[in-house]
Order: sequence, then structure tokens, then C-alpha cells
Amino acid sequence: MIEIFKKLFGKKQKEEYIPDPPGRTFKRILTGRFFGCEDLHAGKHQVAKAKKDKIDQIKELELIPKFVRFFYDDTSEEDNDPISAHVSFQKEVFAEKWNMIHVTEISFTVNSTDFDEFEKMAGVSLAKDFRNLSSTTFNGKDRRTENRDT
Repeated sequence: MIEIFKKLFGKKQKEEYIPDPPGRTFKRILTGRFFGCEDLHAGKHQVAKAKKDKIDQIKELELIPKFVRFFYDDTSEEDNDPISAHVSFQKEVFAEKWNMIHVTEISFTVNSTDFDEFEKMAGVSLAKDFRNLSSTTFNGKDRRTENRDT
């Protein structure tokens, strides 16, 4: 009986409103700038180990290929083969409790001499599996062939 009076005449506790936090977190895994070893004087064994470690990390974190940007020789006027490619692997995980997306990324540059080895080791194709961002403006240069409408 006392409980009923407490419920009727007692102070009601207000439920605290907790807003949803921002919708995205971003975690970049630092593995080095290049596919291989950063040391210019490293031996073949060290370079192979550095490449394997990068690929192992991509597979362990279950990252998928996202973006590629090819770089070309600026001194030549004709479109030659790319001299390097900057690749990005990402994984997005949705946290339903917080209504957030957690993004994990690994990115690095692959030299043209390592394209075939990289594709074999990672099990991806630079041309098919990545979204190509090479045609966008980069470092102030516009690579569009047609003029923009003004």
C-alpha cells in the first residue's frame, strides 16, 4: 500500500536524454608510405618481409579494396603507363547501439615495378577492384579533357 502512495505522490525521476554521438569514427593503420621497405639500403629479404607484413595486416583486419589513384610522369606529354599507384583498403563496421560507422583504413603507394607482385599477394586487381580516382583534380592540375560549364 505504501508503494502505491509513493508511486502516486513521489517525485518522478526524469530519464536522462543522451543524444547519439557523431556518426563516423576513422582509424588509419600506419604501415609505411610504400609497398615494401622504407629503407633504401634494405636487402631483398627485408623488402619481402615488409611486403608480406602489409598484406597480412590487410587480410587480418579483413579490409577490402576501396580507392586507387594512378600517378603519371609529368614531364612526358603523352599518356604513358603509370609510374605508381596509391591504394586504399577500408572496412566499415556499423555499431547499431551508437548508430555509428567505424572506418578502418590502410593506404600506401605501390611502384609500377611492383604492380604484378602486389596484385598476386593481395589477390586484387588494380584496374577492377578499386574505385579509380586518377581523373580528379590533384595538386592543382585538372586532368579533364573537356572544359567545365561555367
